[in-house]
Amino acid sequence: MKRELAVLGTLALLPAMIGPLEAEARGIIAPLCGGGVVTIPAAPTDGPPGPPQGPCCAKGCHTGSSRKRLDRSQ
Repeated sequence: MKRELAVLGTLALLPAMIGPLEAEARGIIAPLCGGGVVTIPAAPTDGPPGPPQGPCCAKGCHTGSSRKRLDRSQ
């Protein structure tokens, strides 16, 4: 019984050991209810969507002068 489980486990892990196959994604084909199809392009992007920004986002920048100071007299 243990031998069969070991063989089954090895066969189940075989795709993980081989790794992903090289495939080029050109797009996703989605069938429609009326019988037609829609192709959604899956082109690689160079960065995240949205407008390009500088080295830091305006919402995430904090300087030492904008933080509240701790009142040590309390």
